[in-house]
Amino acid sequence: MRSKLSLEAHEFLLSLDDERRQYVKKRIENIEGIISKEQIEDILKAFEEKVKVTVKRPSEFRPVAKDFEPKISIDSKRDVTGKSRTRSSIDDFVKHFRNRFERISRLFPYTNNNYTTVHVEDINKSTYQGENVRVICMVYDKVKTKKGNIMLYIEDLTGMGKAIVSKTSSIFNQVDEEIIHDDIIALYGTVRNSFLIVDSFEFPLARKSQPELDESRDLAIAYISDTHVGSRYFIKEAFAKFIKWLNGGIKQQRELAGMVKYVVVAGDIVDGIGIYPGQEKELVVKDVYKQYELFESYVEQIPDYIEVLVIPGNHDAVRRGEPSPAISRDMIKSDRIILGGNPTFAEIEGLRHLIYHGTSMDSIISAIPKLSYEHPEEAMAEMLKRRHLSTIYGSNPIVPEVVDYMVIDTLPDVFHAGHVHKNGYKLFRGTLVLNTGTFQERTPYQIKMGHIPTPGEVYVYRPVKKKLNSVRFYEG
Repeated sequence: MRSKLSLEAHEFLLSLDDERRQYVKKRIENIEGIISKEQIEDILKAFEEKVKVTVKRPSEFRPVAKDFEPKISIDSKRDVTGKSRTRSSIDDFVKHFRNRFERISRLFPYTNNNYTTVHVEDINKSTYQGENVRVICMVYDKVKTKKGNIMLYIEDLTGMGKAIVSKTSSIFNQVDEEIIHDDIIALYGTVRNSFLIVDSFEFPLARKSQPELDESRDLAIAYISDTHVGSRYFIKEAFAKFIKWLNGGIKQQRELAGMVKYVVVAGDIVDGIGIYPGQEKELVVKDVYKQYELFESYVEQIPDYIEVLVIPGNHDAVRRGEPSPAISRDMIKSDRIILGGNPTFAEIEGLRHLIYHGTSMDSIISAIPKLSYEHPEEAMAEMLKRRHLSTIYGSNPIVPEVVDYMVIDTLPDVFHAGHVHKNGYKLFRGTLVLNTGTFQERTPYQIKMGHIPTPGEVYVYRPVKKKLNSVRFYEG
């Protein structure tokens, strides 16, 4: 042991039972200098937060998932981990938004031969006066005119222009309520006096094809997020119950538990440190390394035939701006855990997965009147519609990578997010949209905001049967 104990710390360590003593020794062996009694007490807080899970499987529990090799892979080309080179210069921002525009503009279908596709600069030319045109553009701004019409300031790679939606138009309300800053859309209309008079518009959404699955592999995927380990509001008993269920120790839907081959965690693994003012008052473990150690102690009790995939959230020890790289192996050391960035594009059992923590839901919910925190799945559908995970620049911190990793080039079979602590699901144009709740009780901030979370509720999906189950582990 390289570290040395103060006399008080040494006496305190000797007073501990063997299990606690060995736990402390393991965690102080690489600490330099004199260790105080207070440091040992802090280390023990993480130990005391652990809830022992009875991992002995009952004899009648025969998990079918144990008989299958895993089929899971992360698309490394679409993961920012290890690839971030930006210096956040003006040139980086220009390249970032050009990359976004070029990729999303290629996703628009074109089936209407009554409109000529032109660039934004072309609507300022007399050549197209009176003609029906289509313009693929980014919305720079949207304002109401004195006459009550909507003026869209639009741009593409050629320049800027103006488009008008009349207050008498059949699409006026839709434009007013749905189009937001930085949307990339296709506008259809007539050029008049260097303005585009808009008749209709569309987002770059297309219907996806259904995957071909191996019918012999009737396995299940469990989706969770926002465990917030280290918070005093972390419901450790419910999380322990979830792990006990995976081990067959609970009769409720035991057959389904035996089918679980994967657990996917969409961020906010721990509560973190210094995330918001006064957070230290709401922490029982105030060392972020120990928060991750505590999370790993739970994962170690998950059956070893189950694959665990983890991505970071805004409370995790990664950069605040998105896309964010995977949590460092300095933080999560267990090789039981597969680490991906935020977002992660992965294939699990033949299903294309898009896994995103969901921080941008705050900005899109505030921008579109019909959305609310009560139905986060609707906000996620709006992201799919726009083919981008964080459309509005400035609200949700974005890192200007030369490649925009937030673009949804390919529509997923499953879109999984968290962040808002509210369960919600829907089938949207062939994509199963899942927002998983939390393993954290209602916090004082949520009470103040009137937000009611859904803690301890886990979605479990069987792709072959196309069956989604909800299993509850918390009755608070």
